[in-house]
Amino acid sequence: MMVEDSSVCSKVLASEGTKLLLKLLGPGNEASVRAEAAGALKSLSAQCKEARKTIASCGGIPTLINATIAPSKEFMQGEYAQALQENAMCALANISGGLSYVILSLGESLDSCTSSAQIADTLGALASALMIYDSNAESNRASDPLVIEQTLIKQFKSSLPFLVQERTIEALASLYGNIVLSNKLANADAKRLLVGLITMATNEVQDELIKSLLKLCKSDGSIWRSLQGREGVQLLISLLGLSSEQQQECAVALLSLLSNENDESKWAITAAGGIPPLVQILETGSPKAKEDSATILGNLCNHSEDIRACVQSADAVPALLWLLKNGSPNGKEIAAKTLNHLIQKSDSGTISQLTALLTSDLPESKTYVLDALKSLLSVAPFSDVLREGNAANDATETMIKLLNSSKEETQAKSASALAGLFTLRKDLRESPIAVKTLQSAMKLLNSESESVLIESSSCLAAIFLSIKENKDVAFVSRDALSPLVLLANSSVVEVAEQAICALANLLFDNEVSENCVPEEIILPATRVLRDGTVSGKTHAASAITRLLHSRPIDHDLTACVNCAGTVLALVSFLESSDNGSVATSEALGALAILSRSKGEDGHVKPSWAVLAEFPNCISPIVSCIADSTPVMQDKAIEILCRLCWDQPVVLGTVITTASGCISSIASRVINSVNTKVKIGGAALLICAAKVNHQRVVEDLNESNSCGHLIRSLVKMLSSIPTDEHANNDNDIIICRHAKEEASNGETGKSAAVICGPSIPIWLLSILACHDDKSKIVIMEAGAVEVVTDKISQYLSQYNQIDSKEDNSIWICALLLSILFQDREIIRGHATMKSIPVLANLLRMEDTTSRYFAAQAMASLVCNGSRGTLLSVANSGAAIGLISLIGCSDVDIYLLLEMSDEFSLVPYPDQVALERLFRVDDIRVGATSRKAIPTLVDLLKPIPDRPGAPFLALGLLTQLARDCPSNKIVMVEAGALEALTKYLSLGPQDATEEAATDLLGVLFNSAEIRKHESAFGAVNQLIAVLRLGGRGARYSAARALESLFSADHIRNAESARQAIQPLVEILNTGLEREQHAAIAALIRILSDNPSRALAVADVEMNAVDVLCRILSSNCTMDLKGDAAELCCVLFGNTRIRSTMAAARCVEPLVSLLVTEFSPAQDSVVRALDKLLDDEQLAELVAAHGAVIPLVGLLYGKNYMLHESISRALVKLGKDRPACKMEMVKAGVIDSVLDILHDAPDFLCAAFAELLRILTNNATIAKGGSASKVVESFFLLLNRPEFGPDGQHSTLQVLVNILEHPQCRAEHSLTSHQAIEPIIPLLVSSVPVVQQLAAELLSHLLLEEHLQKDLVTQQVIAPLIHILASGVHILQQRAIKALVSIAHIWPNEIAKEGGVSELSKVILQADPSLPHALWESAASVLACILQFSSEFFLEVPVAVLVKLLRSGSEGTVIGALNALLVLESDDSTSAEAMAESGAIEALLELLRCHQCEETAARLLEVLLNNVKIRDTKATKSAILPLSQYLLDPQTQAQQARLLATLALGDLFQNESLARTTDAVSACRALVNLLEDQPSEEMKVVAICALQNLVMYSRSNKRAVAEAGGVQVVLDLIGSSDPETSVQAAMFIKLLFSNHTIQEYASSETVRAITAAIEKELWATGNVSEEYLKALNALLGNFPRLRATEPATLSIPHLVTALKTGSEATQEAALDSLFLLRQAWSACPAEVSRAQSVAAAEAIPLLQYLIQSGPPRFQEKAEFLLQCLPGTLVVIIKRGNNMKQSVGNPSVFCKLTLGNTPPRQTKVVSTGPNPEWDESFAWAFESPPKGQKLHISCKNKSKMGKSSFGKVTIQIDRVVMLGAVAGEYTLLPESKSGPSRNLEIEFQWSNK
Repeated sequence: MMVEDSSVCSKVLASEGTKLLLKLLGPGNEASVRAEAAGALKSLSAQCKEARKTIASCGGIPTLINATIAPSKEFMQGEYAQALQENAMCALANISGGLSYVILSLGESLDSCTSSAQIADTLGALASALMIYDSNAESNRASDPLVIEQTLIKQFKSSLPFLVQERTIEALASLYGNIVLSNKLANADAKRLLVGLITMATNEVQDELIKSLLKLCKSDGSIWRSLQGREGVQLLISLLGLSSEQQQECAVALLSLLSNENDESKWAITAAGGIPPLVQILETGSPKAKEDSATILGNLCNHSEDIRACVQSADAVPALLWLLKNGSPNGKEIAAKTLNHLIQKSDSGTISQLTALLTSDLPESKTYVLDALKSLLSVAPFSDVLREGNAANDATETMIKLLNSSKEETQAKSASALAGLFTLRKDLRESPIAVKTLQSAMKLLNSESESVLIESSSCLAAIFLSIKENKDVAFVSRDALSPLVLLANSSVVEVAEQAICALANLLFDNEVSENCVPEEIILPATRVLRDGTVSGKTHAASAITRLLHSRPIDHDLTACVNCAGTVLALVSFLESSDNGSVATSEALGALAILSRSKGEDGHVKPSWAVLAEFPNCISPIVSCIADSTPVMQDKAIEILCRLCWDQPVVLGTVITTASGCISSIASRVINSVNTKVKIGGAALLICAAKVNHQRVVEDLNESNSCGHLIRSLVKMLSSIPTDEHANNDNDIIICRHAKEEASNGETGKSAAVICGPSIPIWLLSILACHDDKSKIVIMEAGAVEVVTDKISQYLSQYNQIDSKEDNSIWICALLLSILFQDREIIRGHATMKSIPVLANLLRMEDTTSRYFAAQAMASLVCNGSRGTLLSVANSGAAIGLISLIGCSDVDIYLLLEMSDEFSLVPYPDQVALERLFRVDDIRVGATSRKAIPTLVDLLKPIPDRPGAPFLALGLLTQLARDCPSNKIVMVEAGALEALTKYLSLGPQDATEEAATDLLGVLFNSAEIRKHESAFGAVNQLIAVLRLGGRGARYSAARALESLFSADHIRNAESARQAIQPLVEILNTGLEREQHAAIAALIRILSDNPSRALAVADVEMNAVDVLCRILSSNCTMDLKGDAAELCCVLFGNTRIRSTMAAARCVEPLVSLLVTEFSPAQDSVVRALDKLLDDEQLAELVAAHGAVIPLVGLLYGKNYMLHESISRALVKLGKDRPACKMEMVKAGVIDSVLDILHDAPDFLCAAFAELLRILTNNATIAKGGSASKVVESFFLLLNRPEFGPDGQHSTLQVLVNILEHPQCRAEHSLTSHQAIEPIIPLLVSSVPVVQQLAAELLSHLLLEEHLQKDLVTQQVIAPLIHILASGVHILQQRAIKALVSIAHIWPNEIAKEGGVSELSKVILQADPSLPHALWESAASVLACILQFSSEFFLEVPVAVLVKLLRSGSEGTVIGALNALLVLESDDSTSAEAMAESGAIEALLELLRCHQCEETAARLLEVLLNNVKIRDTKATKSAILPLSQYLLDPQTQAQQARLLATLALGDLFQNESLARTTDAVSACRALVNLLEDQPSEEMKVVAICALQNLVMYSRSNKRAVAEAGGVQVVLDLIGSSDPETSVQAAMFIKLLFSNHTIQEYASSETVRAITAAIEKELWATGNVSEEYLKALNALLGNFPRLRATEPATLSIPHLVTALKTGSEATQEAALDSLFLLRQAWSACPAEVSRAQSVAAAEAIPLLQYLIQSGPPRFQEKAEFLLQCLPGTLVVIIKRGNNMKQSVGNPSVFCKLTLGNTPPRQTKVVSTGPNPEWDESFAWAFESPPKGQKLHISCKNKSKMGKSSFGKVTIQIDRVVMLGAVAGEYTLLPESKSGPSRNLEIEFQWSNK
């Protein structure tokens, strides 16, 4: 009542029922009363918070604790004890806030307990709590099992009271037995087993086991250490022999865990004598013990050969064979594995036994037998296998025959075993057995079974391993190519994988590999490489490799490889395989062959090119270099070096991060004889150094390979031809930059690409640069001489090679420049020989070569001695160096980068010349005199050498100082004219300073000061401003205006000196001068507001001057210029804040109202600057600037309009009055007039203005604002309209159209409104996306737009927005989608809407508001309702979540989808259950929402065994029962499905035993009482059958609910199935004495009536009726003597006559049971029953003779009890002769005490015929009685008697009829014996 109606709780509390309930928990009450009282308290505490307080205040907590432990203390048993314990604990949990709190508080209270009894009680309660702790309690508040464990372990103390110890062990057992908690504990299984052993052990053993348990719990160590090693093993073994079965199971299970964990334990088990008892358990133990024992023996055998021999000597093989034959599937598997470890030598006896098992009926599955047999045959002698009649040969032949078995499993496993055998035995592969097996296995390639195909292919693959050696196999196997190719393309990956494996080995045959079609191998092999296992991938790689080896790589083959993606698949496989393995070798082999293909030919790109497109896939190849064989390393190098062109950085990164890779590459460069490998390896080292040169150097030094590598590289320089184009290794190319950069320009082409012969030099350069020690090694290796010779050879052949560039030359120069940084190298003889060679190289046309020759010279000059410098100067290198001066950095950027890369100076020409000219002998010598004219020429502008003048000035200055002769040479060379001309072009500041400096140096000479070319410079202009006249000042100001147009002049410090004189002119000058001054100031102050302070700080404040000009009567042009200068000055905040700036407001505003003048533009921009100040903005508004500004919005002065818009925006912000004033002034109309032709920037400004205006709701709703809608939609179509403009425009439209009345005013078409928004939905600016989606959501509220085809185009962008993950965007998109979901559901789904909506629905952080969640759910529901094809696309979790929607349509869609999903994929049911589908469906039923569909899905889920086994299903019982009992439940189909769901649940025994099952019983009985349909009756009865089958309480509940009478009514149903099920239910209901009071004669009568009814209807009767009757008669003997029982006998006889074998057996059992009661029942009853049963005599006799053997005993017993009639027929006599005449013969019969009988007298001759019968009636068959017959002669002649015969008549009772010839005694002494032909009959007649 409290569960159904919570108001009852308050009444219980008011009536003080709580105290009474607590009182009923006491020990003085019946167990059932106490259990129900606890249940009531449980319900009360669960329903009412106040009740919890009341219970606690009434002392309920101790009472409930006592009730919890009462079953243990009072030794209570049965269901009421369990119910009391669970209900009391649940009530405690409700009061405490959850079971976890109860556990915590009980654990904490242990420390405060004062007595052992309290501790024991608390521990008992804790054990109870731990026992019922489940996932629901875990979800409310998780308990820490480790804390619980430690709390319990603390209780083990010395002198621990027995009761406390017992309770502690009980609690630990509950903890380790609880699945939820034990999963979080280490070694939980071992602890559980230890606790189990403790509970069963004796005291001494118990103490030892407790110590082990404590160790295991306190230290997370191993089981071995916890058990104290060998001592613990000895203890466990001692428990194996003398213990109970349960204790034995625990001990052997613990030993199994131990042997799995620790190798030392295996020796300990052997040493402790554990093997014999383990073998004994294997023979006699329980199934679980046998399996654990076999596991232990297998571990022992696998550990040591000595131990294996011990196991074998213990006769474990027979026991294992028995387990292999008769064990469970798991036991068979373990036995097979153990046999594999145990049997190491061929044993004919064992082989024979296993062969016999193969051919016998048991075991049914031959899988594990074949495994064991394979292991034995793998070590059998070859001769034995071949010799006919030998056990090994017979076994092999049997395995081959099994390939033709009718069972697919046997075929597959036989093929698998043969595959393993041929894999291990090469000799068998080369024998005739292989051919025989091959022929049988090939037939299996056409099988439809996947497992058969897989294993037969595997078998073929094993046989093909020796295809080269076995020609017969080769001949036969060629027919297998086509079927294997077909299987290789199978959709089942495992089949394709094994087929590829077979094909790979088949390709060993050259004829096959040459004739096969490449595509047929490559395509499926590539698929296997992607999707197969490691083994399959290895064989796929092998197949590809063997195929490629057999043929050239042409275009078709390359195209096939590219199309299939073979290269990437091979690389992916490499990544998953072990380096050095066969798999790696095969994959590398294939890749290496493919890498040798040539480059692109315009049609097909080479296969290896894909590695460049996917650079991240090269890591597996690189890893092969680090730790593989040299051959594999060479292959990897060969592959990777092809990528140096496309992906050098990625390649280098991977190499440097791979451990040991660098040293391995170096080793191959040193040791390989393959030039391509050597160059390729060098290229890889270059790529690595590009990424991390330090790592390269360190790895080379650590591996001591640096010196060897250098010598190898230098040796390569002399062995590789100089002509790179003639070398095949030119395929190896390194691109230092992107390929696009490398192909731009001559310098780029030369410096960015390093190929073939240049690679060793480049690597030497890298090593020399980053490792100083390497430089000496390089020199000692002769590199300087080799490099110098290469340059000389190139220079000598330069004119003969058609100017073909050799990029190795500049690299040679680079190497020398690095080496010459070492002074010791410079001092070498080879260095001095190189100087003239380098000087000649400086004269070449190639810039790159000249640049690095200059680098070499710079290194020599910087690090060489004075003599070296003189040698350089005398070589004529200076002119060559000067030719490089001033080159643009852009032109030589690659060279500059390389200089930085190799730590060289960026400008070697400058460094070298500057250092040379420091030497006095050089500076005053001929070298300098030759250089000066060249340097002077550089003062002239040279386009491709812009820096030359400045550098030339510096060098000229250096040469001129303290050297008069050089000065004269400069002047004669025209230096003064050049400088004057250069200054007239406006040089940069630095150049100007240098020129001035040089002029100063030159003018130190009196002769040069008199030269006519000496003039002043810019500073003279400033002096003119200060000192000149009016005309001169004007001209100077104009000149400065022009000069200040250049940034470098305007920003110079000297320009600041011009500000004060210019302000002075502004104040005092004429208007013409003021114009010029203002223009100059504007030039100097623009883009530099800080400099404006200089104007404000001068003596006469320029702002005051400007205010005076603006207020004067001067011309409008001057006012305009003044306003422009104000605009510049007001950009400075400090100037804006002055009073002078405020005084400018009024004259500026007054200028706005004048007629058109050029001043207006400047005035507006000046006001715009002032409006940035809030106070000035108020002042501007107060002076009435709004209306004049609006009035200027006309015409096409767009710059002015933009300025006005900006100003109006600033005026309108936070000023509603100004906004209304603007609208009244017609600003919106003015904007619309201009908008159509306005440029984008102005449109954006207008949109921002209207955004500010329409933020006011009054304006947005007004008529003026509505005019802009169509125009603004047109704005959105502009292609160049920027994000800012889009944002403002969208906001305006949103502000207007969010009001329904505004939307109603416009009849917007989709082309007008929707099309412009579509591109904006995919904008890269989130705020634009947001507003576009929001606007779209408003528009789509209009029905005509929803249905428009254009609207369909918005779906994809909206889905894209959903995928963005941005919360606000998702909300806007969902709002839009809701409006069109019912129109375009299919389109939404096809655009990925299902997936994205699912993500949104599942989104948890941040979660959507409920309304939006419902919207998203409704959209998804529309899709699901549209088409079922989308059901499978929605994740299960989403569909389950939709069940909780408030919309019925959404719920229906989710239900239908879930039903379809479950029918399509049964495994999805588990996912549904995990996602909470069951709870949701129950809630739907409770609310009577979508009842039928919800019930159908619930039934489907609960029908799933895996779901039914979960604990969650327990909670479904009570809701389903309540649903059936709910009077509001009207849907019959839903009731049927709910009933069916209950039936599904109770197929699980544990669920049928739950307390909630009682309510289910009542509900189902109630359902049957409502007279439902026949189908529902059957379902309900079946559910009840499941309930009563496992639980007596359920039987009681059914009976108390009136179920007995209901089912008796149903057994008479006209529906056969209902009646039969009712009979079955009666059988289960009365299968024991639980409800014996309900067993009555009426029950028997109902069953008898049903039997009679069916016999009348069909002539047959179902055995279920008879079994039900048997149950009643067997369990309740008192019913056997009832009238209905007697009335049932004729029907039983009829059933015995007409029924099936099962029916006959049941009828026979019923008669047998009735017969057993005859001795105890009244005589008239037994007489009546026996007479009725006598009708069965002929049937019983028939059953004895022809029936099943099991019937014979009961039939004989019945026959011996039934009344019958004995009939004796005297047929004739034989040989009744006498000497004279014919005898007159008659027979006299005597039986027991009955009067004798006599036949008639016959005198017809010696063979008289009587054919006369005699009958005797018996109440029971005559036992032991004999029939005496005498044959007499009435003739007066002859003998008076022919003899007598005595016959035992017992046999006739059983047989029914016996006939025969009986010899009369005494026999005749002469002639044939006399006999009588007699027939006996026993029947009921």
